[in-house]
Amino acid sequence: MSTSNSSTAVNDLVEQAEELCDVHDHITRIIADLDIPRDSFSDQYSHPGQAQFDFEPVIRMFLYQHAREFNDSELTRRLTGTAYVFIRFRLSRSPTQQGISYIWRRRLSLADRRQIKATARAIRGVTADHDLISPGEPRLDPGEIDDTGVSEDQIMRAIRIARDRGLSAFETDRAANATYPDEVFFERQAYLNLADVGTTTPRRRFDRLSDWAKTPHGDTHLRTMKKVGAADEQTTLTDFTDGNRPPDWDRLREAILEPFHEGVECLLDEVIDRGGVRQPVIAAIDVTHWEFYSSPYKDDEDIDPDDEPIIVNGEEKVPKEEFPEMVSGDPDRRRSYKFATLTIVGEDTPIVLGIEPVREASTWEVDAGESTAKREFVGRLLEQAEQHVEIHKVFADRGFDAHGVRDELDRHDVTYLIPKKKYAPDWDGIEQADEHAVADVAVEREVPLWVDGRKHNMSFMYVPSTEEEGQYAVYTTNRDVSPDEAMGLTSQYRQRWVIENEYKTIKKHFLPTTASTDYRIRLLYFVLGVVMYNVWRLTNLLLRDRVNVNLGDSPPLRAGEVVELIGFCLAPGG
Repeated sequence: MSTSNSSTAVNDLVEQAEELCDVHDHITRIIADLDIPRDSFSDQYSHPGQAQFDFEPVIRMFLYQHAREFNDSELTRRLTGTAYVFIRFRLSRSPTQQGISYIWRRRLSLADRRQIKATARAIRGVTADHDLISPGEPRLDPGEIDDTGVSEDQIMRAIRIARDRGLSAFETDRAANATYPDEVFFERQAYLNLADVGTTTPRRRFDRLSDWAKTPHGDTHLRTMKKVGAADEQTTLTDFTDGNRPPDWDRLREAILEPFHEGVECLLDEVIDRGGVRQPVIAAIDVTHWEFYSSPYKDDEDIDPDDEPIIVNGEEKVPKEEFPEMVSGDPDRRRSYKFATLTIVGEDTPIVLGIEPVREASTWEVDAGESTAKREFVGRLLEQAEQHVEIHKVFADRGFDAHGVRDELDRHDVTYLIPKKKYAPDWDGIEQADEHAVADVAVEREVPLWVDGRKHNMSFMYVPSTEEEGQYAVYTTNRDVSPDEAMGLTSQYRQRWVIENEYKTIKKHFLPTTASTDYRIRLLYFVLGVVMYNVWRLTNLLLRDRVNVNLGDSPPLRAGEVVELIGFCLAPGG
């Protein structure tokens, strides 16, 4: 291409970008919408029709790379990242880092490479002037998916299948002739969980998405959701407001978790049939927080003369009488509702198999109730999970470094791997420690652990710390392992991070906005958020064979992208 033609092509694309700045909200959408003339660039492949990627999407990819000033490594990460930019640019899949380098050198002439860089610099300047460059990428629109070979109908069908398996068992126990059927409430609740909004805000939008002739008002919706937590007809709803009394607590928990497990069973049937889970599984256990921001103490103007103060950090404070009893934490910093979960990790599809509410006594409570013992909810989580799958190993973090927890795991005949909270540096004095011949690893074997008259042997594994150079991390397991086996077992521990990412995803994408202090609502909303997380995981498995992407553990659709897609099919036939 001549210098004159090259300059014309650059100017044409930059002018388009300037016009598109008034239409789109991000540089990726602008580059995706550019009309690139066929003669602007020349494919150097002798048989371009046999190439793995069409030429025009390749040009968009490189315009994006150089407009954002990314190297090949960062470009690869962005293409396979949260927003799946490769779909927006109409690439069939994300190229590897090596593939990007090869395409740049072999499919583009030196002149074309220079022209792409010049065009990208100009587009960067234009979009920066309009403040359309940001650290993240916008999520996909449903229409963008169609260009990947996965039709919108196919996506909606996959999500609808997953939704039906996850939510169909929940019931409100209302009269058969009620104004609204149960389905409309749970479809609307699914939308609330996915859209991160409250019960009243999105009614109009849900009305547009829904095929229902009428949808309930937010107050009606909230009252109906509370019925889901009612244990039986003889119990008044107010008996379950805080849920901390043992008899009521168990019934509230069971009322909500029973349909949850029916949904898990349906989801797992589909996942196992498609090879997404192979038993026995590896699982992780942890506790997550749902923040609660209200202070547990009365403001000065609300304090009555008869109020009994307590001393907190050297100051007198008066606790609120009606402060939610299930909220725990630091009175001056983090306060939250807490939930423990057990999740499949490792090479299988991450599905949450168990949920347990967690209560911790807090400093602001005058008559503090009992905290939920870790060994208690660990045992309950295992019982829940064992309804569905056989468990081989369980990973937990240092917060579970307790003899009772280890005893509970051993009694369920699963291998555990739990790091110690503290490490004593003088480990040379440990007796009977087997050291690896080459690697800096040692194992103390056959250490007896006694709990309530029961005994099992455990091993201490000493491996180099990944956090502090020259230090060691100490893990415990109920397996008798050699130093070689200890290296393999502790290297698997990184799989536990799936559960950390799970919590981030649930809280960012699948919990609704609520100010309710009614524990029925909090527990139900969290459980339904987990249902939506499991639905997302199943949806990605259903689409795995349709989206030709080799991303290892990364799913074809990220949570932020699937939220809107699920929202579009929350009504019958939608």
